[in-house]
Amino acid sequence: MKNIYKEHPSQANRILATAKGFSITDIQLKKLTELKAKIKLTDKQAEERDELELKLKRSKQPAPLSDGAKSRVKEVFLKDFYGLENDIWSKEMDKGNECEDESIKLFAKVSGNFGVKKNLETFENDLFIGTPDIITEEAIIDIKTSYNGLTFPWFDEEIPTPGYEIQLQVYMYLTGRRKAFLAYCLTGANEDAIQDEIRRETWRQKVIDVSQEKAEEIDKKVRLQMEYNRIPDILRVKVWAIEYDRKIIDKLIERVELCRVYYAELENQINNKLKS
Repeated sequence: MKNIYKEHPSQANRILATAKGFSITDIQLKKLTELKAKIKLTDKQAEERDELELKLKRSKQPAPLSDGAKSRVKEVFLKDFYGLENDIWSKEMDKGNECEDESIKLFAKVSGNFGVKKNLETFENDLFIGTPDIITEEAIIDIKTSYNGLTFPWFDEEIPTPGYEIQLQVYMYLTGRRKAFLAYCLTGANEDAIQDEIRRETWRQKVIDVSQEKAEEIDKKVRLQMEYNRIPDILRVKVWAIEYDRKIIDKLIERVELCRVYYAELENQINNKLKS
């Protein structure tokens, strides 16, 4: 069966970037309008006008993939053909996986959506494949578990990681929902993670013979940073509402098609090497 490039919602943001020189900013558009309105231009102004007009023309054409987008396609290709992939691990990812159920319970309690539960169904079409965290009759809900109290977006007005909005746009496209909610939750670490951190803190303080008093001091210090029940529940959930944007989906569809062209080029490179 022939491999076909499909993108995962969590990685979709990576293929949106365009190659340099194929986009134009609002400031540049304003400058171009000003230059075109002038009756007479200096040689330098005329040169700037021509460059901006070229940028505008290029921006209206399908832009080539950026280096970052090509890197993403290479990752998918190597996984599809040879099973090669980055084994990414971090303490942040561990906590997210281990505390996901607790975060969902916290979200349900604060939002009043007591019926929400973890979704296990994977959705797929010709372009994308992914498994949303939570699906209701009307919306997609994505849960992000903050690693600690300092990485939680207490005061952020905008979504801290822009790629998350793109991820939810794709999930809405896959499921037919037209609303999504991105919920950051601050839940305490499990006891194993706390004990690991206590051992690390003991080592950092170069404590060899740990007295009862010192052990209690370290234990209290670690738990203060890794347990949050003292903070009201309503303060430990931050939610952004996201509306479906067909323009973003249309752009992503265009980018997936370009990724497929590059994917085929990579396959041809491999096949040519095998034939030589």
